[in-house]
Amino acid sequence: MILTGRRISAQEALIMGLVNRVVSADELDHALELLLGELKGKSRAVLRVALKGLREISLNNFSQALQRSEELYLNELLKTEDVEEGVQAFLEKRKPRWSHR
Repeated sequence: MILTGRRISAQEALIMGLVNRVVSADELDHALELLLGELKGKSRAVLRVALKGLREISLNNFSQALQRSEELYLNELLKTEDVEEGVQAFLEKRKPRWSHR
């Protein structure tokens, strides 16, 4: 797509894994509410680091982006309390109790 400029349909993007879901215009508000509800259940600390990484990698070349992603992972994400809670909750097969730190 990048090299050819070929446009794809929403269904093709879904099949390729480029998008998580496809909804009609009538369903958009409800789908957005569901997504926001899903995000509310996530650790704000982890989401903050993830968004920071996405913003930064979009501005760099691939090798710089990969290096920066590794730095964020090792120096910021792994230092959050929520990482330990997420792993523990996974191992105990329970819903995590995020501290958002």
